[in-house]
Amino acid sequence: MSFLKRAAIILYLTWMVFPAFGQSKALVGQVLDSLNNPVPYANVVAINQSTQKIGGFAVSNAEGRFRINLATGSSYLLRVSFVGFQQFEREISDWNPDEPIQVVLTVDETTLDQVEVVTELPITMKGDTLTYKTDAFTSGNERKLKDVLEKLPGFEVDDNGEVKVQGKKVDKVMVDGKNFFDGDTKLATKNLPANAVDRVQVLKNFNEVSPIRGLDNNESLALNIELKDGKKNLVFGDVTAGGGPKERYLGHANAFYYAPKLNLNLIADANNVGELAFTLQDYFRFSGGLAGLASRNGSRVELSGDDMGIPMAQRNNARDLETKLGALNVNFTPSRKWRHAGFFIASTSNNLLGSNSQRTYLRSDENNQETLESVNRVENASGLMKYSLTFTPREETYAKYSFFGKIADIETRTGLNSDFGSFNQQIATRQTRRPYSFQQKGEWYHAPNEKQVFSMEVNWENKFQDPLYDLTTNQRPFMGMLAVEDAETYRFLQNQEIRSNLFEGAFNYYHILNATNHLNWTLGFSSTNQQLLGRVDLVEESQSIGLDEFTNDADFGIKDTYLGMTYKTKWNTVIFSPSLNLHRYAWKDMQDDISREQDKILLLPSLYAKWAIKTNRDLTYRFNQTASFMDVQKLATGWVIQDYNSIFTGNRMLDNGLFSNHSLGYNHFDFFSAFNLFGNVNWVRKKEDLVTVTDFAGVNRLLTIQNIDPINETLNGDLTFDKRFNTFKLQAGGRWNSYKTHTLLDEEANQNQSFSQSYNFKFTTTVFKILEIDLGYTFDANNYQGRMVENTFVTHSPKLEIDLDIIKGLKLNADYTYNAYLNKGANTQSDFEFLNAFLSYQGKSSPWEFRASVWNILDTQAIRRDSFSDNLISTYSYWVQPRYGLLTVKYDL
Repeated sequence: MSFLKRAAIILYLTWMVFPAFGQSKALVGQVLDSLNNPVPYANVVAINQSTQKIGGFAVSNAEGRFRINLATGSSYLLRVSFVGFQQFEREISDWNPDEPIQVVLTVDETTLDQVEVVTELPITMKGDTLTYKTDAFTSGNERKLKDVLEKLPGFEVDDNGEVKVQGKKVDKVMVDGKNFFDGDTKLATKNLPANAVDRVQVLKNFNEVSPIRGLDNNESLALNIELKDGKKNLVFGDVTAGGGPKERYLGHANAFYYAPKLNLNLIADANNVGELAFTLQDYFRFSGGLAGLASRNGSRVELSGDDMGIPMAQRNNARDLETKLGALNVNFTPSRKWRHAGFFIASTSNNLLGSNSQRTYLRSDENNQETLESVNRVENASGLMKYSLTFTPREETYAKYSFFGKIADIETRTGLNSDFGSFNQQIATRQTRRPYSFQQKGEWYHAPNEKQVFSMEVNWENKFQDPLYDLTTNQRPFMGMLAVEDAETYRFLQNQEIRSNLFEGAFNYYHILNATNHLNWTLGFSSTNQQLLGRVDLVEESQSIGLDEFTNDADFGIKDTYLGMTYKTKWNTVIFSPSLNLHRYAWKDMQDDISREQDKILLLPSLYAKWAIKTNRDLTYRFNQTASFMDVQKLATGWVIQDYNSIFTGNRMLDNGLFSNHSLGYNHFDFFSAFNLFGNVNWVRKKEDLVTVTDFAGVNRLLTIQNIDPINETLNGDLTFDKRFNTFKLQAGGRWNSYKTHTLLDEEANQNQSFSQSYNFKFTTTVFKILEIDLGYTFDANNYQGRMVENTFVTHSPKLEIDLDIIKGLKLNADYTYNAYLNKGANTQSDFEFLNAFLSYQGKSSPWEFRASVWNILDTQAIRRDSFSDNLISTYSYWVQPRYGLLTVKYDL
């Protein structure tokens, strides 16, 4: 069936549900005080007099206006309230949607000196805290916190559990004011039971350090999940177990205990059905530790990542996924002054991945096509641990010590078949690494008076990596770059050890001039030291021969001493905060008993500006200039095998790059019109950028790195809007990413360009209160241009999701996605589709839930993706998990 026919069927099914919408009309009005001033964020509730249930609610906007869509044929009690005013009530049985109702609130003298929280209202606003009463938005069928958040206005949760509110990413998740696994959003959204959530608080400009609240420009966003009273001082959670054909299994347990002084969270999971409680990617990105101090003031040392060459497995790009997880989170507050917090996470995985790819190398001749088949087996065991002790003897003093450690044992075995014209190569590789890192941080903040704040921060980190690369091939490797004797097979064993030590400290002095102006002086020091040892042996039957070209013994150290000044002022609705940071850099590179030293002084400016256009609209601009430095792996001049067909060598003559970053963000969040709009634009200009230089030898590549004179640029943006109507909701958005990179290919200047665009649309409605329908469509287009090569890849993806309450307690969930992938360069199209269905039953007030799940009902075997690098364009066909089913039983504790 063609793409157009499938899309037409989905649109027809959606159109058929429109006649089922019930009759309703809007009640509009404005909330004023006794002086005719608008009252923003007032709660407006319409209570159905027949059912005594909330028929609709709203929150007034900056002009005090509100709109509620109410079913006709009923009378309502309109109730309007706001802290400090007497509650307003009026009975309404008939109204004209074109004639606004005027609500005048009078001051309540009895509450002027009190802080009153009206807990029964759906949404309340107090300062920078927006609180949602979740029962007003949910149906009771939600399973986890993710399902709850998706029902709240202004919230967005992606497939990885990352949360955005009003277009901004959530940085931290807490439960009853305590960090949940260091604030990790994924573990919170995928594990906290929905039936335990009472309220969700959005904390804008969050900072747990009271002495410097309002003094920085971070604009951190946090969520605080308030639990229901019935979930405190007892153990709650759920336990799930299930099995299915082909030895499929799933076991999952969540146990939570919350008391005034002690919080415990336990998560355990084991399955082979692709339910990824914790991934290798989570391990490497997990915040856990210590944010760099110098990076706040414009310095960045780009240490090579821990996960080089390790595939990141997910359900949609792996054939088999087997994972296990155990996680414990503890918060203990023995007194008001002391707080202990920590977590431990241990995980293992065993994954099978495979792909077929068509590679186009950016060569100057026509011999540039390679077909590559790949099969990977990835095994991983990892552990994370953090402990922190916080001491707050009084409001004006804050001290904290933190320790964070992580360790992993990773092995990847890969079989490759490369077809490069007449050159056919079979390759087997084995990659292992056992990285670890330990970090410590000390923080102290003190405000001796209302005009002064002092702070001191110290970080220390020790990192170790030991990547091993074992390569076996049936062809003479690297096209004659190495003088090796003829043989049936060739085996190379590469060992490396990279040790990194980082120390940094910063002293800050804040001088508050008045309520709208303050100065911040920073004196800081950062030191990074690295050692790299590496060698490659040619392994023959009876001996191993060391290859001198691949010997590395390099030391690198860089020191950064800096003085910074920031001025922050507020003029009415505008905040303006420029900064200047004076840095002295000194770095030293030692190789082959030859030392190379450099030093320089740089003045790096930055700027933060924000215009609060109205209480629900703001425009934020940020600019900063960053000095980006190399690490020891980019400097080491001995050869390094990066892949079966590429060798890398560093460059001792590298200098730092200088990046200018501009970003502009707009937020519009309107309760009255139920229209929200969020957008961001980011532009980066990279001067003296570090770029890869490539020399081709057949299918093989000799790579190095150097600073390049032409300026590289990246421009990206995104725009999202959603609008709630009477009976449905529309969401739409787009993302754009354009970059221009200058490189050298075969000693000739080359300019690579890429433009990626993605557009999405989603329509959500509920029919007869029992069927929720989500109709979505996504369009992706990636255009790549390089030397004599250009290609565009396009994907159309319509999607349909249904959530049907069949009878009391019996529920059907299903989702269908169709993908049409077009490779314009080859003029070929690949279609793949996914259908999943889940049937569950849970009786009213019963702790038991029974569930039948079938994934990939259509038994799709592969998906298509594409990518672009400095020297090649690739289009992939990834294996995916085949059709499988599972029967599970869940018990709520």
